Amino acid sequence: MQEFTLRADDTGTIELVCERADEAAPAPRVRSFAGRDEFGLLVDGLTPGERVRLFVTETASEE
Repeated sequence: MQEFTLRADDTGTIELVCERADEAAPAPRVRSFAGRDEFGLLVDGLTPGERVRLFVTETASEE
């Protein structure tokens, strides 16, 4: 697992966009969770070991 530090934009938003190579695959199921100091997304329905490409705004990354 790799760690990234992101900064919210001027509207207080962080947008995470993933792209998968298999465009014909059925849409995955996306779930979210939020706690007091953490939040995240869980994506179900991918092929085991499937790689996806994550896009974030370049200026948002601190690494």
